[in-house]
Amino acid sequence: PPCSLFQSDMQSWEEQSQGAIYTVEYACSAIKNMTDSSVYFKSIDSLLRHAIAMKEQLNGAQGKSTAAPQAKNPPASS
Repeated sequence: PPCSLFQSDMQSWEEQSQGAIYTVEYACSAIKNMTDSSVYFKSIDSLLRHAIAMKEQLNGAQGKSTAAPQAKNPPASS
């Protein structure tokens, strides 16, 4: 009967639609999570740049300073 064929088509269409909606919602959620995490990546990037700059400053200071080896061996406390 045509009615049951129509019902079957509608059920199939509904399942496909729900699957597509789920896929879109999942993709939107993933994009939102990536967008939200960009704040943390910017923070990490800033911290790494700061650490690299400090390391370069320390390397430069050690290269110029003659007091650096003495700092490694503090006088023994009595």
